[in-house]
Amino acid sequence: MAFIKKNLPGRYLLLIDCIGIIISYILAACIRYSEITEYWYYNVFGWALVLGVLLYSGVFIAFDTYKEFVKRGFIDEFLEVCKLNIIFSLTITAFLFLTREGVAFSRLFFLLFFFFNTIISLTVRQYFKWILLGVYKKSRASSKIMVVTTTTQAGEVLKQINGENSWEYEVSYLTIVDLDMTGNEMFGVPVRAGIQNMFEVAKQEVLDGVFIHLPSNYTVNFNLEDIIFQFKNMGVNVNLSINTFGLRLSEQSIQNMSGYHVLTFSNKVFDEYHLHIKRLIDILGGIIGCILTLVLGVFIAIAIIIESPGPVFFSQVRVGKNGRRFRIYKFRSMCAEAEARKAELMGQNEMEGQMFKITDDPRITKVGSFLRKTSLDEFPQFLNVLKGDMSLVGTRPPTEEEFLRYEGRHKRRLALNCGLTGLWQVSGRSNITDFEEVVKLDLTYIDNWSLKMDLKIILKTIFVVLFGRGSK
Repeated sequence: MAFIKKNLPGRYLLLIDCIGIIISYILAACIRYSEITEYWYYNVFGWALVLGVLLYSGVFIAFDTYKEFVKRGFIDEFLEVCKLNIIFSLTITAFLFLTREGVAFSRLFFLLFFFFNTIISLTVRQYFKWILLGVYKKSRASSKIMVVTTTTQAGEVLKQINGENSWEYEVSYLTIVDLDMTGNEMFGVPVRAGIQNMFEVAKQEVLDGVFIHLPSNYTVNFNLEDIIFQFKNMGVNVNLSINTFGLRLSEQSIQNMSGYHVLTFSNKVFDEYHLHIKRLIDILGGIIGCILTLVLGVFIAIAIIIESPGPVFFSQVRVGKNGRRFRIYKFRSMCAEAEARKAELMGQNEMEGQMFKITDDPRITKVGSFLRKTSLDEFPQFLNVLKGDMSLVGTRPPTEEEFLRYEGRHKRRLALNCGLTGLWQVSGRSNITDFEEVVKLDLTYIDNWSLKMDLKIILKTIFVVLFGRGSK
């Protein structure tokens, strides 16, 4: 999945500006005419506001106002807003003159409107920029990248990236390939790996993408094709600066990253619009699921406590999208000391590979057995879905213990948000005893993901839950 996002904030910026126009318009009308409602229907105020928003949208798109948005300082942003308002005012004035409707508006109204619109637009734009660079970029939701470079090039690369004020990704750490700098810091960024251990570090760290920037003649102990393949096999996107020559691989796409032209290699590029729809569905599903959890939780909690004194909920750290840790929640279906007893039961593990599962687990209570058969124990995870840690449909989130035993290629199953349900859960999960088969099903889901596929899995999940198939 390509970790460099498109100009998505540009759409939000247009929406913010349009809301600012509406507020400015109403404020100017109230001040000039005291009571806007008496003019709204009898004159042209209503349709003029709609026209103004449409005209502004055209000006916004035509003059590409989002370009360089995050790089502009306060003065440059002020000048950009003034330019937009002047163009907008000339456009709407010309239209009102041609339609002879301009007499309905006083000059004071126009002056007030454009004054308010300039102040509101500038203020909100600065706040939006702060959210992108000061909040989102440093949040867990932004893309975390590793820069692979040399000691001589690291300064140039980091200066370029920081100078671009890229909001969509953050350089988490460096991999220096020409000297062992592990444990040191370069220009405020930790060096976590070298050429020998970068795959091991990448496997265990939160990592959404890799940016490779090397001298064109650098070849020492560095097989570029093999390195790109290893990262792709791990489910991590590779962005290669095109000053690195000698490639025999065909690039999947050319991107611009902090002023560098890069070749982006990825096993799967997801449509960002579809991903936003998926997230919207998750939010709606999460809200409904949380309400159901509250309603059913009262009865479930009583049953759990009566049979097995202890906490109602079970929580555990799991590993989600591209290595992000989060705490998962379930209704407790085992005895209170279940985790402590796991070690003594490892010899009975029926799964081959990095998962643990046994039939008739002695730690499961009678209430817990019912909760598992009906999947009611999973309901608290709707909170994880609402928070964004998980999705309604995805891959099963592994425990940290399982994750740390992963081979690099296994990490690709975490390229999308983990889910409450998934392809392997509705494919006879109780009959699957090989972890590699689980991985195969998960990668089939990732490589063929679509909203239609999610809908099919949700419908199959309902069937599985109602008839109790594949869930033990």
